[in-house]
Amino acid sequence: MAAFLPAAAHAGAGRGDYHVAKDGQSIDDLVIEFMDTNQIPGMSVAIVQAPYITRVVGYGFADQEKKTLVASRTVFNVGQLTNAFTGVAIMQLKEEGKLNLDDPMTKYLPWAPQSWSKVTIRHCLTHTSGIAGYDKAASFSYAGEHSKDQMIALLKNEPVQFEPGTRFSNSTTDAYLLGLIVEAASGQTYETYVNRNQFERIGLQHTFFLSTLKNMRNELGNGTQPAAHKRFLHESALINPTEPATGYDEKNNSLVATPGNDWNATFASSGIAASAEDISLWDIALAGDILLKDAEDRSFLYRPVTLKNGTQAPGNSGWLFPGHKGLMEIKGNVPGYSAFLSRFTAANELLCVTLLANRSDVVDLDVLARKIAAAYDRQLGTPDSAHWVGSVQSPYSVSETIDRAAALVKANGGKVFARIDHSAEAGAVHQDLRPTQVLMFGNPAVGTTLMQSRSSIALDLPLRIMATQDESGQVWLSFTDPQPLAAAYGFGQTDEALLQRMSLALRRLVQATISANSV
Repeated sequence: MAAFLPAAAHAGAGRGDYHVAKDGQSIDDLVIEFMDTNQIPGMSVAIVQAPYITRVVGYGFADQEKKTLVASRTVFNVGQLTNAFTGVAIMQLKEEGKLNLDDPMTKYLPWAPQSWSKVTIRHCLTHTSGIAGYDKAASFSYAGEHSKDQMIALLKNEPVQFEPGTRFSNSTTDAYLLGLIVEAASGQTYETYVNRNQFERIGLQHTFFLSTLKNMRNELGNGTQPAAHKRFLHESALINPTEPATGYDEKNNSLVATPGNDWNATFASSGIAASAEDISLWDIALAGDILLKDAEDRSFLYRPVTLKNGTQAPGNSGWLFPGHKGLMEIKGNVPGYSAFLSRFTAANELLCVTLLANRSDVVDLDVLARKIAAAYDRQLGTPDSAHWVGSVQSPYSVSETIDRAAALVKANGGKVFARIDHSAEAGAVHQDLRPTQVLMFGNPAVGTTLMQSRSSIALDLPLRIMATQDESGQVWLSFTDPQPLAAAYGFGQTDEALLQRMSLALRRLVQATISANSV
């Protein structure tokens, strides 16, 4: 009888079940809805059910002007996913006996300023160095042409913001310095070392450095617009071509192509470009001893960092550990591109989701990834809620999650109106409720504008987020998305730009709240 049940009844039924859906929505439905909401020109999605790659799908345009399509070999700048490749390279050099994690970085980079003298390779790898990120410097641009010497001069000016090992802060400078250490310790360029020890070892045919994208063989240089493909009729190597995705950003309510990101500006921090399928191949190789022979070295990279005071920061080498046992995630965001990889590594799960998009600032790819994971196994998804509510997992307790959110609201000039501890109130009337707290916050100038347009929306303002602990002990941070909520109130196009800004600001707050960065 099971064979005749509707697809929704099979949703999340487990490994091997081909009725893959979440609440009646197929993966295609979930991706298309997300692309529409976030105005994404093109996306690539790959699903791993180790050791298989069971799904690789392209959606939309790789380049809107050339009319090239996103396909299985389309290459995207994966941004800070590069951190994880760099971390593997450092650990490989450790296994070769060419460096020690507790070596001071000045041993390999003698030009480093005296203020960095206490910073070790381990501090850079775990993002606990305290050195500020160079991407925040006023003189820096990802699209600017930088020489390596110019970048080193820029790096040397970055101050140490806290004592190494005492706090966690994802820093572009940390990863860049690790790339320079790879070169000093190996006697090879970063590209050569990573290519030989990762790309070639796994057989990644559609993974490049921004410096080697020019080596990509395709028909895009034939001067046609839109791109005309003809040589594939005569050369089999050009069937299903490897082509780069053009990056896009929003300006004046329209999408415009971004200038390409510079190799020296990105380097070991965010300079790798790859197809979703190649990221999946690399992802599978992370699990065993193909890349790192020592199980303890793998374990070190894939567990939270312990700070000097004994507390744990839920991140390491670019990875975030949200709290679900065995789950690790990494995000990339550079001009024109957003990327995400989640890995459910528990033996009874073994599901990984790669999402690559050719648009800047798609901050909540993790929300889409959890929905996709839930289509395979409901236990991997987020709690059910109204369609205007989004949820992400928090690696912190309920109280600490709300503490972090409140601190970030105030640091960004917002106002906290109220904090409600529902579980404490339940206890006051002798009832039990799992830890649940709500934070109400906002910007009166923005909220007033909306209420002047539709006074009834005052019922749902100010904005609010909720942290709650489920029966398994996992903590979830849920938020009311102002865009679908406003649609229910009948807001028109005149308020759309304001609502988009509100939604993006809220999503950035949520992502900062659950990040590994110290607040």
